[in-house]
Amino acid sequence: MEKHQTHSVTTADYADPKVDQLLKHTVRNQLESLLKAKLTTAQRQQALTQSFVEAMALIFSTTQATHAQLSAAFEAMYENAVQSMTQAQLSEEQLTRQYISPTGLIMSPLNSRNTIKDIYRIQGYVKGIDKAVRGILSHKKSITILYPACGPFAPLLLPLLSYYKEQHAFNGEQIKVLFVDTHPGAIATLRQLIADLQLGEFVADIIEEDATTYEPQESIDLLVLEAMQHGFTREGQLAIAKHLVKFLALDGWMIPHSVSIKGMMVHGETEFNRQWKDAEYCHSAHLQDTALQERVELGELMRIDKSALLQMQELELEDDVRVVAANAITLPTGVEDMPERILAVYAQITTFDGEGLDQYDSGITHPKPDMSFYVDAKPKELDHMHFVANSGDTVQFYYQLSGMPGFVPVKV
Repeated sequence: MEKHQTHSVTTADYADPKVDQLLKHTVRNQLESLLKAKLTTAQRQQALTQSFVEAMALIFSTTQATHAQLSAAFEAMYENAVQSMTQAQLSEEQLTRQYISPTGLIMSPLNSRNTIKDIYRIQGYVKGIDKAVRGILSHKKSITILYPACGPFAPLLLPLLSYYKEQHAFNGEQIKVLFVDTHPGAIATLRQLIADLQLGEFVADIIEEDATTYEPQESIDLLVLEAMQHGFTREGQLAIAKHLVKFLALDGWMIPHSVSIKGMMVHGETEFNRQWKDAEYCHSAHLQDTALQERVELGELMRIDKSALLQMQELELEDDVRVVAANAITLPTGVEDMPERILAVYAQITTFDGEGLDQYDSGITHPKPDMSFYVDAKPKELDHMHFVANSGDTVQFYYQLSGMPGFVPVKV
């Protein structure tokens, strides 16, 4: 009789499919890195710097680059930056750990590395930062920039600093940057990337700390912040900005200069599917007139800029829940198909002096549907997560500052 070896089964005997795919991906990256390991350190660093400079050269070119040209340049920048991440030799935990903090989602270096491929997000920010830097340095000898929640690649500044250095536009005597991130994997990668790019002269400090508690010791001339996801949810942009804005110099500037979050009632199929079927890529320039005409705009739910942040008052509710009041919106009347519509929340971002991002230009400005918001209709099974209102009602929006930040509507 054949004997079968038995053992007690534990959770370790089963692989989480998501984790398994994640590990496969990191193994693939490591194998690809081995294929490129024949490059000397100097060759790898040269390829990295060149890719950063070439991507910025396309952005600042007087001749508008095509989407295909930008895609190729940003993909090269990403691939070279990933080589530096590999050189940082992060542990699996440092690479993949992602968690909810008291003020929002802290993304893993593995997931946040893709930001450097977001063409129009980086273009809108970089052009705005460049205008702000040149504006400040036109009347000051030097500028101190604070870049909190910068992630492993600090994509809004490192490519621009590489370009400045290559063009001999500015040096480390004129620009000093404080990089702040709470994730140890992001900090380790950032140190490696800065060393590989040979941008140490521009670095005032690299700090591993929560941006919502960090207190800079010097006056800040320019605060550069992008910790957003679509619908202005999940990440801690508002909490970070609200905390750090008070460390700006009196004449200091903040990027983005303003964020306008708006709401609209839409037909989901038209807004999110039909209008994009023939589009090469999602972008505000490709919005279809038919979809725009179908929308019912509700107006601005909230505006965030330096002045608003300095005046913003928190309300503290039970269980240490903190909210800030946003705008009140009166729901339009006379829209016959209102029960068939869903609320979509989107952001329009002005980084600086006319530069910025519009809806669909980036993941952070992509309209986010809210399936819990009902107007002139009711869900089949109503629970505490649903919000039900009627045409003509006035709705006061609040923004919750928590581990899962987002808007909370309340009927007035």
